[in-house]
Amino acid sequence: MNLCLRCRRRRRTCVCSLLAPFDTVSRFLILMHPMEFKKEKVGTGRFTHLILKNSEVLVGVEFDQDLRLRQLLTDPEYETFLLYPGVDAIDLGGEELRERPLKRAQFVVIDGTWPCAKKMMKLSTCLHHLPRVSFQSGRVSEFKVKQQPRPGCLSTVESIHQVLCDLNRLGLETSSPREENLMEVFRHTVIQQVELARDPDRAGYRKKPFSLPEDRRPSKKWEHRLLFFNRLED
Repeated sequence: MNLCLRCRRRRRTCVCSLLAPFDTVSRFLILMHPMEFKKEKVGTGRFTHLILKNSEVLVGVEFDQDLRLRQLLTDPEYETFLLYPGVDAIDLGGEELRERPLKRAQFVVIDGTWPCAKKMMKLSTCLHHLPRVSFQSGRVSEFKVKQQPRPGCLSTVESIHQVLCDLNRLGLETSSPREENLMEVFRHTVIQQVELARDPDRAGYRKKPFSLPEDRRPSKKWEHRLLFFNRLED
């Protein structure tokens, strides 16, 4: 078989040897769109889960009837937050989380393309009541395969890495510097994908020659695809 059953990448691009799994105080629930699970070549949510021992991946579009998610959301050991922007979102760059009495935190992270993630959020009403968290890092995504709407728009792995960095700064996590493995694996996969995309022998891989995100024309729809960046208003 030419597929690694652990990271679900082809043997040629398998990243398992690079993974350095570690535990966290917080738990991360990655809600993965089926297209992300089946088709994505980089699959940042998948290897993020393999690195974070205290994480789970649930695949779907509408999660209101998902019994496992319901069980996790009602776990008395954890206080749940949704990583999603909003006017009332808690800024992880501030002090609010440190100042409030907390159980162990668990973060729900939506893993999908911009339009898919928006649809997942709309259909999954069980997420609407959750307190939101966001960040104002001003960080520029290193995802050279995909173009992002603006600085601060991050992939799943970059978002979770930023959350862990902020939690460590607040004294709510003790993972530093192990979370850097998330970015090490991410950068490796991005380099791989760019090299494959530029390979002239891979005829039919794409209709047009590969170009870097900064050289592409921005999509007019991006203003409506708001996720994981800069505490934008609802």
